[in-house]
Amino acid sequence: MRSTTRKRSATSSRASRDGRAPRRVRRALGTDGPRYLQVANDLIGDIGGGIYPVGGLLPTEMELCKHYGISRSTVREALRKLRDVGLVSRQRRVGTKVLSRAPSAGYRQPTNSIADLLQYADDTRVEILSTKRVVCDAALAEQLECRVGRPWLRVDSLRTIPDRPNPICMTTAYLDAQLPNLERSLEGIDGPISAMLERTYGVRIARIEQSIQAIALNKRQAKLLKAEAGSPALLATRRYYREDGTLIELSSAIHPSDRFTYVTSLVRG
Repeated sequence: MRSTTRKRSATSSRASRDGRAPRRVRRALGTDGPRYLQVANDLIGDIGGGIYPVGGLLPTEMELCKHYGISRSTVREALRKLRDVGLVSRQRRVGTKVLSRAPSAGYRQPTNSIADLLQYADDTRVEILSTKRVVCDAALAEQLECRVGRPWLRVDSLRTIPDRPNPICMTTAYLDAQLPNLERSLEGIDGPISAMLERTYGVRIARIEQSIQAIALNKRQAKLLKAEAGSPALLATRRYYREDGTLIELSSAIHPSDRFTYVTSLVRG
């Protein structure tokens, strides 16, 4: 009963300020999945249903805290999820503004921390196209920061979102072939390879270097990505380093320009 009363209060406050009809009492949050994700999904449904119209503001952080009975940090994670899928923008002293009723067609990945770079959204899938053990020549050894003749495992893959016809990226990765049973460890992988390396081999990725550049898709890339040859794309190259400074993985991911957005949030210290 106390939870229901709290939710009605938050709703009435918002309705009186925005001129909208009071909202129905919500069901309590379930136990499946993180609470911030449950809140985010609930708000996505409300936005899609027109409860929060495009151009309007969501309730304040404190109102959402009271409405759902959650902490402010949980609310902020939920709002960050909405921002990352292109539904809202957040501006200091203004609030959280609704930009769209539906998530953007492309995939948006936050790049604010190593943790962000070690994960993709749970709703993406990876398809391994091929694996091949290679021995470094001089050019590849320079790229992989190792001696000539050192073995690496090359992995080519596509990443997709279920129920969407076109891949969001194609990736070529080089993995340290001195790790045992690499090919077996890649079987059935869904998340990023880098996260699998940490989980399976007990290594800790201490540093990631990333560079992003604009390219035009060649014919092979365009065919795999179901895009037009010559169309613009982003090439994101990442180097993953162990704590001792040695390279464990290099990946080069190609994203068609209309299917992927990098999101970075910088905070002044």
